[in-house]
Amino acid sequence: MQKDKIFKTILLFCIPLLVLSCSKTAGDDPPGQDANLALALITRNGNGDLAITGEDRFTSLAVYIFNNDNDDLEFSELITDFTPESSASLYTKSVRVTQDKKAVYAIANYAGQSFTAAGQPVTITEQTPRSVLDALQVASATFAGNDIVMVGKKVMEMTGTAVNASIEMERLVGRLDLHVYKAAELTDDAVELVSIIFCNQVTKSNVQYQSNAMPAGDIRQAETHTPSAATLLEVVPDNTYYASRTPSDAETSFYSYQNISGAIDPSGAAPDDSSTPYLLVNVKVNGAPVTYRGDLKNLAGLYDLERNKVYRIKTVVGEPQGILYLRIEVLKWDTELSEITYDDRAFTFSGTDNGANRGEVSTSDPATFSFNLTAPAGAVWAASLTNGLDFKLLSEGDYVSQGITRVTPFYIRIVPTKTFSAGADRQSRFYITVDGQKATIHPNGAEGPFDDGRKYPGTETEILIKQIQ
Repeated sequence: MQKDKIFKTILLFCIPLLVLSCSKTAGDDPPGQDANLALALITRNGNGDLAITGEDRFTSLAVYIFNNDNDDLEFSELITDFTPESSASLYTKSVRVTQDKKAVYAIANYAGQSFTAAGQPVTITEQTPRSVLDALQVASATFAGNDIVMVGKKVMEMTGTAVNASIEMERLVGRLDLHVYKAAELTDDAVELVSIIFCNQVTKSNVQYQSNAMPAGDIRQAETHTPSAATLLEVVPDNTYYASRTPSDAETSFYSYQNISGAIDPSGAAPDDSSTPYLLVNVKVNGAPVTYRGDLKNLAGLYDLERNKVYRIKTVVGEPQGILYLRIEVLKWDTELSEITYDDRAFTFSGTDNGANRGEVSTSDPATFSFNLTAPAGAVWAASLTNGLDFKLLSEGDYVSQGITRVTPFYIRIVPTKTFSAGADRQSRFYITVDGQKATIHPNGAEGPFDDGRKYPGTETEILIKQIQ
């Protein structure tokens, strides 16, 4: 077989079991809501070496779907509790909507956070209007890796009656991993780490997706790390060794909402101590206290800390000439791309009931399929229908329409949306994509009863679904 290369994004998450409340659920079909939107919200920790446990976890989630033209709320859902099994998260939902242009908003880990809009406190509810979501700000006195606020947004055309939409959630914080050493000049000296102070940590942020605007009413604070036991610094290793360092090797990690400084001061003036993020490293050199300072400056000379980025910082005291040396690498928190081929995909597929095996469904006899994608690691699959007006994919209970690589199978159920009419010929094509490419779920020569020995009616990649009484 000719290998058809596609790109995949490595994802670390699982399907959560949820306790939720919702408004305008997918089972409700108000007049005019005659299209199906299969929605997936995903967190990406693309480089596993950068992952800290819990950073890709949903502890709470708010989801909204608006009519983009008139801002009418067509669907909302608040999930207030995830089970402990959901250490990483993928949220999927199949929703009935109108065929108008859509705007999807999502806020992860909103519970317990302090939100404002136009200077007034805001409580996230199922009815929060789009205008408020567009104006949201959040303030945090403390940060925890397992409770990071994330946002997602996507505006999309409903190009048919069945549309899939995947939205990558964006973390509002950046993370600083500090690897602390002493300079070679201090090889024969005992250098004990006393504390690290992260000055001007930003504790307020706009909540808008992919925004680099700083909020009004800037709030900053200092956070201090103190080693739990006496720590003698090692001599700085060479860069080859350092390149393999992971977050678990760091002395500590700090989080901060983004700091966008703007243009470089052409005068070369020193940074503003009231707004520039910097580090103070307190040590004892042969028992004598010494404090070193280092400004967190990027390669462009800007004092910026961006959201959704990891800053791996080699911190060296005493080099050169008694200063704090910082070597800052800005790493992608998400999105690691690699090449896979069609043949890398490993899955099993089968119909589990008469409706699936015949390709004929009714209100009382749906079509249920089992799909088990076991490779490649982190691949995303999605089930789709060509006719989302007359049929829909259930997204409730044990049934889903999207998922990721895992050991156990998923179950996909197709049901009609309308009462049977003898004069209506209602048909749809059902197919599954893996990382955007149709899967051969339906090979010929399977000794089945349909054309070319296929087990189900249709083609190699599509199964024909027909409504019967």
